[in-house]
Amino acid sequence: MQYEEIPTQQIIDRLRQTLEPRIGIAEPSLSGTENSAIAQNEDDEDIALLKAGFDIYNIPITSYQRRLGSAVIAVRKIVRKLLRPVLERQVIYNFANTRVVQTLSIQLQKLQENQQSLEKKIQAEFSSGSPEVTAQLETQQNAIAAFQSEIEQIKAVQQQHTAILEKITAQLLARQQ
Repeated sequence: MQYEEIPTQQIIDRLRQTLEPRIGIAEPSLSGTENSAIAQNEDDEDIALLKAGFDIYNIPITSYQRRLGSAVIAVRKIVRKLLRPVLERQVIYNFANTRVVQTLSIQLQKLQENQQSLEKKIQAEFSSGSPEVTAQLETQQNAIAAFQSEIEQIKAVQQQHTAILEKITAQLLARQQ
């Protein structure tokens, strides 16, 4: 499957729908008029979702079954204790990923701001453009493209880990029933 064929936005929307109820985040409404403002807002929402949902160990244990509710909760607590080392590692990994994504996002924002200021400066100082300025601009653009690529790779890894966690959860629930 090629990269262009992956419905990225659909995957992100589906992940949000799946994760938001589990970690108690209501979907905030977007109120921006520019596409860049909306994209930045979505990135901020994604980072907030990562921050809120990295701790998969301390999710409340509940049961909606009246008769077997206490037994189901007890079994889930036992399973949680058995999975504690794995879940704690995953929490640490999720936290590290969240910090990395946030750092990369901040760096990307700074690079974009620098690029915009350089473009304005170039347009103000040089109407025809010099080779040195063009080389600087290309360097900035290459750095931004590299950071965006890294962010996409991290998001892909996080999506894979989320899918694996959902499989494990489904298997645990299937074993409980």
